[in-house]
This record gives sequence, structure tokens and C-alpha cells, in this order.
Amino acid sequence: MRRALGRDSTATGRVEPGKDLLVINGEAFQPEYGASAGLELGEVKAYFCGIDDIAFSVETGRTRVYETTCGRDLAEFRLIQIAAYPRPTATLLSSISAYLEHRRRPSAKTAAISAPTKLYQLMVLAQDGLPVPATFHLPRRLLNGSFADLAGRLGLPFVLKAMNASGGRLNFLIESEVDFLRHVEDPAHAKVDFLTQQFIPNNGTFRTLVFGRDVPIIMHRCTTNGSHLSNTDQGGHATLFDVETFEADVLDMAVRAVDLMGCEVAGVNLVQDRQTRQWYLLEVTSSPALGTGAFAEEKTRAYSSYLRAKLSTVVSASPPSRRRARRRYA
Repeated sequence: MRRALGRDSTATGRVEPGKDLLVINGEAFQPEYGASAGLELGEVKAYFCGIDDIAFSVETGRTRVYETTCGRDLAEFRLIQIAAYPRPTATLLSSISAYLEHRRRPSAKTAAISAPTKLYQLMVLAQDGLPVPATFHLPRRLLNGSFADLAGRLGLPFVLKAMNASGGRLNFLIESEVDFLRHVEDPAHAKVDFLTQQFIPNNGTFRTLVFGRDVPIIMHRCTTNGSHLSNTDQGGHATLFDVETFEADVLDMAVRAVDLMGCEVAGVNLVQDRQTRQWYLLEVTSSPALGTGAFAEEKTRAYSSYLRAKLSTVVSASPPSRRRARRRYA
């Protein structure tokens, strides 16, 4: 287990590509299978692993994706190929592709089958230098025995949350190994892909709505029941925050995050560490509740204003108006 979470210089340093090929989900080509006889690659040596042998480490400006059988960084291989797509391959492919692209390594075309996830978002944001909570994704076979290492890297408490859940569902604050094992070993969670993440002590989260490059709405959400979750779906209380008084560089950060995700309309969740005052990006959602939920009327008005501005650029022959109804961020 120490090898799975151990610090490695390849997470930040330059990795020279080797001559080897890594085939993910390529069981049919391994020596015990007949198909392997036709895999003639000359001097290139082929290595094989399953998608459940891949682990991810994400910290601001520092990411690493590696196979846990030998502990080799995926950037060390000359080429990565995906031979088959059993679950949860599609869920993890976007994160693998983002990492290989960042390391300037060729990867298979995965746009049609990969799925964006919280892990993918954090990978892209961290690689662009935006601040995110430290996050790890481990194969299931390593997760049960990983508490000590995770607590050492993330501190206590830390967050255990499902990679694909939303609205605060399957999101747990872990304060002890008993807590951790209770959720990881729960039969109801047997097929859940979990992320473990640094907990940021805070006085609530901020949901910013980004329309194009405008930030017209900011909601502050805080818990009223002692939970670490501030989602209104989980009992959180929301109030509108004055955009004009919000830190401009933090709003720039939100706009940049949306741009990195390739969105035009999105919600960005931000949190500020109440001790260090450091801001962190938690999530970018491409389908924020606009006409429903807290402050639906205000959100709808802001969205209508955005749509009118978009329509005017389509029907008008003149250059788009630079007039701002609210603060605009570069």
C-alpha cells in the first residue's frame, strides 16, 4: 500500500518516455491466451493491466496517474492502448486522457466513450495550476487497507465521496478508520467509485453562476445542522452574496475553470479555508439549477439577460455590445 500512495518525483518532474507499451484491459493478449501469439511488436515490450489497477493522485499543480502492479507512471510508457471497455473504464478514461495529453503522450481517441467526472475536472483544474483540494482515487482492491496512508496525506477529517454522485449524496466526512471502513465495506456501496479528498474547514461554500464570461449570481450556502455538506438538497441554507463586493481574482478563477471545462453556462462551487484564507475550487457543473431551487427568480432574470445579449449578437450586424450590466471578468 505504501507503494500505491508513495510520493514520486514523476508527479512534478519531467518523465522521459520509455519504449514500452501499456495495454489496459488487454487480458486476451497475455501469454496464457491464444491471441497473444499474434501480438508481434519487435523490440517493444508489452505490459498489461486492468482498469482497476490504475490509481490517481491530484494536487494543485501536481498530478500523477500510475499502474499499481509495478508502480509505473503512465507517462513512462511510449504508448497507452485501451483494448476493451468493461466498467468502470469509460468513467476513468477522460481522466487518463487528460493526464496523457498534459504529459504530451499519445492516447487513444476516447471522446465517444469517456465520461466527465469529478476526478476529470480536478485533474484538468490542477494541471492548469488552479487550487483544488488534494484528491486520490485508488483501485477497490487497495481502498480497504489505505486508511493510514490516506489520513497521513489528507489529514483528519477527510472526505469520502462518490465520483459520480451529485447534490451531496454519497458524501461522507471521515474522522476515524471505523468511519472509513463502515462506508467502504458497506454492501450497498460495493459498486461505487470513491474519491478521497482533503477536507477544507470553512464557513460555507459559494456557488457562482457563470454565463459566458459574466458572473451575475453568487449564492453563499452554509449548513444549519452541523453537517459538512452545505447543499440545499441536504438541508443547507442559501443567501445571495453581492457580486460587486466579491474578490475579483476569485471570480476570475471561476471563469477560468468554466473555460477549461469547455462550458458557456455553468455553476462553480468554491470554498475558502477559514484558517489559511486560501480559496479552492470544488466542482464545475454544466447543468446548474437555473429556474428552480434557491433564488430561482433572480437566476431566471440573470439568465434571460444573458440570452437576450446572446440573441442580439446573432441578429445584429454590428459588433457585440461591450456594455456591461454587471461586472465582467477577463
